[in-house]
Amino acid sequence: MNKELLKRIFTSLLILPIVIYCVFSAGIYLIVLLLFIFILTFYEIIKNTKNLFFIFFSNIVIISSLLSFYYLRGETNYSLTIVLWILILTFLSDIGGYIFGNILKGRKLTKISPNKTYSGAIGSLILSSLSLPSMSIVQNLFFDELLINFMQVNFFLITILLSIICQLGDLYVSFWKRKINIKNISNILPGHGGLLDRIDGLIFVLISSSILIFFFDII
Repeated sequence: MNKELLKRIFTSLLILPIVIYCVFSAGIYLIVLLLFIFILTFYEIIKNTKNLFFIFFSNIVIISSLLSFYYLRGETNYSLTIVLWILILTFLSDIGGYIFGNILKGRKLTKISPNKTYSGAIGSLILSSLSLPSMSIVQNLFFDELLINFMQVNFFLITILLSIICQLGDLYVSFWKRKINIKNISNILPGHGGLLDRIDGLIFVLISSSILIFFFDII
């Protein structure tokens, strides 16, 4: 096991329990977590660029995503179930892109990010769809009941849409990094790079999900 992988595992084991506790507890714990995320991402942005328009636009997007997270979490088990689904969906979408892209390789998806391939994009869609049956296990594990039946056509279609949005968010941050010629936005998270490197896709998924719920009431 190489050194970078050990760093990644150690960082994940350290941070994940804190994040999970704050998400489940909601209230002030979640607010503190979201403020902490904003401070770190703000630092990462101003550290890498002096473009005032980009700084302004990026921070508006990040603030919108953090407010969306707080709105989506709410205070009920139903809203918690939705948030857990979104987090699992995004995680599986990222993993699917990485695994399928590295194993199958194939034609490049875009010049913006040379590591992104069509096989990776398809892999993201396939693995993200596994979030639907996974939620039955999650609900039985944490709530002892089925609050939401995710095995419906509407949830499948929304999953595909959110996976695509996740990939576009990843490409947006990749485009920015390519423009300023950096590999990782920062080294705040040992083994992972920057915080924005980890949550790039999630940022846009959170905003899109809150729009789907608030304006269209379809989740």
